Amino acid sequence: MPALVRNKTERRLDRTSLQERLQRETAEIHSAYKAKVITFMVDDGIETISDIDYPARVRFEQWLKDKTTPASSRQYMIAFDNIKRYSLSQEMRIIQRGKVVRPKYENTILFLPYHPNSDIREMFKKAPDKDRLAWDFTRKTSERLKRQVFDILHYIFECDSSYENRRRHLLGLREVYDFCTDEGIEDIEQLELPQIQKFMALKSEQLQPEKRTGILTYCRKALFMQADEINWDAHVWFLDRFHIQPERLDAASPVSTISFVEVEHRKNRDLLKKYTRYGLGLTNISVSAIRAEHTFIRNFLCAVSQDDDTDICSVTPAKMEEYFGRQRQRDIQAETYNKIVMSIFHFFNYLRVKQYVETIPFDAESCLKKTLPKHLDRSVAQAVTEEIFEKLPGFPETIRLMYLHLWGIGLRISEVCSLKGDAYYIQGEDAWIQVYQIKMRTYKRIPIPAALYKLMKVYLKKHRIQAEDYVFQNTKGGAYRTGTFRYNMLKYCEINHIQNGEYVFKSHDYRHTIATYFYNTGVPLQSIRDYLGHDYEEMTEQYIDYMPKKIEKASEEYFSRHSLAACMKRGEKKDE
Repeated sequence: MPALVRNKTERRLDRTSLQERLQRETAEIHSAYKAKVITFMVDDGIETISDIDYPARVRFEQWLKDKTTPASSRQYMIAFDNIKRYSLSQEMRIIQRGKVVRPKYENTILFLPYHPNSDIREMFKKAPDKDRLAWDFTRKTSERLKRQVFDILHYIFECDSSYENRRRHLLGLREVYDFCTDEGIEDIEQLELPQIQKFMALKSEQLQPEKRTGILTYCRKALFMQADEINWDAHVWFLDRFHIQPERLDAASPVSTISFVEVEHRKNRDLLKKYTRYGLGLTNISVSAIRAEHTFIRNFLCAVSQDDDTDICSVTPAKMEEYFGRQRQRDIQAETYNKIVMSIFHFFNYLRVKQYVETIPFDAESCLKKTLPKHLDRSVAQAVTEEIFEKLPGFPETIRLMYLHLWGIGLRISEVCSLKGDAYYIQGEDAWIQVYQIKMRTYKRIPIPAALYKLMKVYLKKHRIQAEDYVFQNTKGGAYRTGTFRYNMLKYCEINHIQNGEYVFKSHDYRHTIATYFYNTGVPLQSIRDYLGHDYEEMTEQYIDYMPKKIEKASEEYFSRHSLAACMKRGEKKDE
């Protein structure tokens, strides 16, 4: 037999055996469109259905173009995808800690309908525009960037339960991936401010400008939360990752992030990161206080290096005086100005101890402003409270009860939001409440009206609140947010036309109101201080409204017992 004839016969036998093998592999798949798929696989040299991948899918789509109608092509593509899905379903899934293990990153194209995880495949089974579901990790860009995109992609699948959130984050991630590839950016966690601004200015039909900040935050969080170890070099830290003592946190108004992006001078930014890490890890300062100080220092570093790229370790006393001079000219309270001064002083003191600087380039004591206690009449008018009580049934149940804690006990709103199920109890014949004072970082126990105790017992039973549960909860079971409560109170005060819709609710005003009520009814100042949970009576005095009027009234009574003095006090002429 001639060699040419023999080669043709062998190739024909190879095609036949390959076709028979593929038919055996797909025997359980019943589809009228399967035969043409197998024909393509034989023509393409695909030896087993497990070899089907996204590039093969693209080739099959091209192969169909001159062989069938567009309508039939869609059915053949569905058959092709079903064969691949069947192949994947036969593969073993590795389970670890109750979850399917993520596939390892590979420098290839990840087509989501062909994802090894069946749950992820199912998400995209009926997706119309399947070409947008291919994630190309063969791009000529940083391997670090590609691995980050791969990790964020799977974070979306694992954390986004709703279709709309998943869709929005996938669209946003694709734009981030494209942008970073085009700009040569290697690390999403170290995006610089000019790069962020350029990304925000992109024009796109898929992602609205107001959503861009959100997707960058989402990408950063996905990377920060998933890293094996805390990435201290990241330009934004997400505090959910840290194991911080609960007493340092305000559950009702949590600090979620700390950002260093705004400081563009790299050395200054690195020093601020070190100082913030020290504050979070080695001190017992509350997180909200650390974030407030961080903001003051961050603004300072941005300002001093704005014009001449000043290294903070070489800043001069003249530069410091210039900065503090600008702060003194701002329309801010003396207390706020002093906090700025002391925050910067603490930062420089850290730099001095760590030997980054030899001396602190300013004298904090001489920079501070004198402060005088200011008394503001903030008590809520009786007419307002009476109207609110009259219309309180029109407020939601949770808002009603939270309001009663403000009006009847004078708690801080953060304390109300953070109450636990075991806060209420009876001792003897009196009802009491145990409150964790976030600001003072200690517990206090105070008596409460019996009526409020009974109302709360009914509420706890109705909502099955356990001892360690938050009494007033957000949608995720955490502490009710202070901002949410303020928003709802303002909303329902407007809906119910409190004071003709002109009343502006302020939760802290009720703390002033109850302090003033106690004082006017003869409760000693020290007792009021203990009730409110203040450290000093001077603070309590600032909460007691009308105190000057009460002093004036007492003075009036004194002078009334001395006729001449009374006349002088009133400006009257004494009869001779």
